[in-house]
Amino acid sequence: MPHRNGTGTGSGSEQAGRGMIRLVSSNGAQTEEAMEVSTEAGELVDFGKAREQKIEEKRRKTERVFFKNLLAVYCVTANDAMAAVDLVDVSEDGLAFQVRFDAKNPWPKDFNELPIRLYFSADTYLEVGVRIQNSRQTIENGARLVRYGCTIDKEWSSYEAYLQFVRFLKLYAEHNHRDVGDLRVYHI
Repeated sequence: MPHRNGTGTGSGSEQAGRGMIRLVSSNGAQTEEAMEVSTEAGELVDFGKAREQKIEEKRRKTERVFFKNLLAVYCVTANDAMAAVDLVDVSEDGLAFQVRFDAKNPWPKDFNELPIRLYFSADTYLEVGVRIQNSRQTIENGARLVRYGCTIDKEWSSYEAYLQFVRFLKLYAEHNHRDVGDLRVYHI
């Protein structure tokens, strides 16, 4: 059986199955959540890969909360109107957004390059150019949606700011803590 600090006894005669372990960083700090890792007999567990997967899950969850509650995202359409879009994912090379499906008025219809505005307040935004690479229909919470996968135009002058925003989200997801009312200090 694995010890609490995530190291195994290495006996080779351990019972196959799934176990809960605590990951310990190089400075000895334990994570707050246990991670389920396969402990099949003879199988090696890559703790680095398991940690990366956990961080990626946390990043996606953090992004969804951030996108839904703190960031308004709009696209400037062909007729110089603004259309609200739901941001789904961001990366250094691209982003994904979704809109409600409308068979009578498909959107965006006749163009593959769009300016996307990320509003951080009611009157300030960061605008980036995107190129639609793919689209697919999906159903989420009973609503029919079209999800678009896009690449970011790195030639826009705003790309560097967008890049720092993506990096901030990644680091924030890794280091944020849920407020549960305690006065515990993390990483002084």
